[in-house]
Amino acid sequence: MRYLMSDIHGDFENFYKMLVKINFSHYDQLYILGDVLDKGTENLCLFEFVYNTENICLIKGNHEYLCERYLNGQISAELWDSCGGETTRREVSVLPEEKKQALYYAIKELPIYITVKTGSAQYFLTHSGYHADCCVRNPENDLVDIEASVQKAVARDQERYLFSDDIHYIPASLRFDKRLIVGHYPTLFLPEHHRAEIYHCSKYIDIDTGNERRNQGGRLACLRLEDGREFYV
Repeated sequence: MRYLMSDIHGDFENFYKMLVKINFSHYDQLYILGDVLDKGTENLCLFEFVYNTENICLIKGNHEYLCERYLNGQISAELWDSCGGETTRREVSVLPEEKKQALYYAIKELPIYITVKTGSAQYFLTHSGYHADCCVRNPENDLVDIEASVQKAVARDQERYLFSDDIHYIPASLRFDKRLIVGHYPTLFLPEHHRAEIYHCSKYIDIDTGNERRNQGGRLACLRLEDGREFYV
């Protein structure tokens, strides 16, 4: 079976509870749509577990990108802290230099998206989803080629893409050539939803149910692709 999670944010305890709940085994595949780092208390432990488990694939989120930029000297500690990275930064600060370098390259090489197929359905898995300034349409059917669009957006400005909320504000006429599944934006804040439940609409699915906002009712979600079953912890 193939499972999806997103935006775990350093919460190894509830992540592990979810693995137990879905009875995750080496026969299964898990895709995490970014943001295992920041805001929680077990950031590097979670990252290392995910990164080193053969049947778990981590897609880069904006918080992994913040860590990458900090390790490369492109942003300050103050900026990362202001974006929720203080707990991760404190963990990173005590690492020996060789481990900091290994972490940097591990994050740098994370994929931005993965395409998977279930039956006749094609799913495009990525963190933020879409950047409106980099829309590539197929002239034959006027569908948005989401893979080409994301490649264009990342080539132009990876940070802007990973932080983009544009997927939630697209015009009704816009249609994608694949079904998108995203995280990044908590479903608690979607105007038409306001619930810690996976959000489904005609164009995309949002599986970020606000795990780092448990004081506001958020929780961790997991979606099973084969039958659409939802799990919550």
